[in-house]
Amino acid sequence: MSTSSIDVALSVVVGSNGAPDSVERFLEAVTPQIAADVEVIVCESVASADRVRRCFPAVRFLERAGALVPELWRDGIHEARGEVVLLTISPMLPAPDWIATALRLSPEADAVGGAIDPAPGLRLRDMAEYLCRYARDMLPFEAHDCLDLPGDNAAYRLAALGPVRESYRDGFWEPVVHRELHAQGGRLRHDPQLLVRQGRSAGIAAFARQRLRHGRLYGHQRGAHFGLARNVAGVLVAPLVPFLMTFRVMRTVLQRGRHRLHALVALPLVFYFNLVWAAAEAKGHLEVLRRERS
Repeated sequence: MSTSSIDVALSVVVGSNGAPDSVERFLEAVTPQIAADVEVIVCESVASADRVRRCFPAVRFLERAGALVPELWRDGIHEARGEVVLLTISPMLPAPDWIATALRLSPEADAVGGAIDPAPGLRLRDMAEYLCRYARDMLPFEAHDCLDLPGDNAAYRLAALGPVRESYRDGFWEPVVHRELHAQGGRLRHDPQLLVRQGRSAGIAAFARQRLRHGRLYGHQRGAHFGLARNVAGVLVAPLVPFLMTFRVMRTVLQRGRHRLHALVALPLVFYFNLVWAAAEAKGHLEVLRRERS
């Protein structure tokens, strides 16, 4: 990991999986917030157009062809020079005080996750994706200590990540890293002041493919640390998982009192996306079981 430079207070690490024009929209939104002590690193699985790179010469672009977002984050963190690393993905639109808020809140905890709201003008498929991924991060909520922080909007003290580096050797899967940070005595905080909004997605097929890849690798990564019984359970309970995940989404929407009609209309898509995740995660557990048998 790079040694933190005293003149870089914060490194913004942006993971991009090739959603059309999302990098350009993100950089246009964040550029007014960038000061001399802030660096921006865009880590891409599909390279941005040369025009975009020319328009933002101060931004560092790292291309990792075919990489998943957790792998992109890992590589960006390794390159970061800031005392604080602020993670997100390119479809997000940061609030005007996003960077300033991350710097202000970072002394309070080793990791600070923020709120994620839907941006105006989302389509039905965008809203379904939003609800699947970020219902628990929807405003309003009170600041509280919590392990379940959104990696797509989270700030970490680089010094705190050093001792848990092994936990993200294969990719920065935030649930794994957060558990390890907590086990090392770190404090993790969920604070609504740190705000981004999800913009338009790449579409149903693209999100389903992402769920397949992420779910499988997540199940495989978890299963590698589980015994035989827990991996078998991971496969057997898979048919129940999409129902449980969808129930949690709807319960959160009702509790927060926002986007209820959108959630009802998007419910079939929400369930489909959760079904894809459950099947992929079960496949990851099954692969671990097969490897252990061989």
